[in-house]
Amino acid sequence: MSYSHSVLGYSAALLSGFAWALGSILFRNLGEKITPLGLALGKSLIGVVYLGAVMLVVGLEPVDPASLVMLSVSGVIGIAIGDTLFFRALNTLGPRLTVMIGTLGPVVTVAMAVILLGERPSLLSWSGICMVIAGVTWVVLESLPEDGSAVDKRRGVKYALLATVCMSSGIIFAKLGLTEGSPLQAAFIRLAAGIAGLTILGIFRGSLGAWLKPFTEPGVLKSAFFSVFVVIFGGFWLFLVSLKYVDASIAGVLNSTEPLFVLPLVSLFLREKISIRSIVGSVVAVAGVVLIFLA
Repeated sequence: MSYSHSVLGYSAALLSGFAWALGSILFRNLGEKITPLGLALGKSLIGVVYLGAVMLVVGLEPVDPASLVMLSVSGVIGIAIGDTLFFRALNTLGPRLTVMIGTLGPVVTVAMAVILLGERPSLLSWSGICMVIAGVTWVVLESLPEDGSAVDKRRGVKYALLATVCMSSGIIFAKLGLTEGSPLQAAFIRLAAGIAGLTILGIFRGSLGAWLKPFTEPGVLKSAFFSVFVVIFGGFWLFLVSLKYVDASIAGVLNSTEPLFVLPLVSLFLREKISIRSIVGSVVAVAGVVLIFLA
């Protein structure tokens, strides 16, 4: 692997982390006009349009029934449920805390591997897990007010934790389903399954029209297309590029810098005051994720 390819891989992974951080802020702004369920459905519909256009160019590959089932389950859990909870958390906590709690994802994945697969993490992994939990807890506790608004904040923390569990579960099912076929096609199947689950729920509740109505406004639709473009081609696509040129562990470590990117972004765009405690806690949590990947 040449030096230029390595630099390309490192840069793509870091830019992917930046794109996910920027996407969380963009979706937070959209969440002021669209319900979490509507945003999850609209985001998935637009994502299918983008990925479908790319797949028309690169072509399709056969997918066996077992993989299709696993990817579909992954889409329902990780996208239909996980994204909805994530958007609820964004509306309540804002991007900084929601992304921070999201760093618990590798911890949840390790815990599920221990419970379901009988894996035994190394000492380095356990050290990383403790650092992530300590960093996240320290930042979250600082952000919980002591007045009545603490109830909403705690509810937002629950949403973010549940979203992390759902997304980690979705990743595990996606890995089981990625026995063949391209990651791009797998992402399309996951989004399609998420759309199916949300559509069925919307029809059952009689809320489908209300969920999608905000997208009839040109300004909202334009913002939604841009936001999904950022996370699909900035977050997802660039991460795939990084995987092509550098080891998966290195790409994962660089991509996990999302919480560090979100701090200056929320300060710049949302005018949030960032404390030294938030910065230190974020660095500790990200360092813990690094140890988990290295292990």
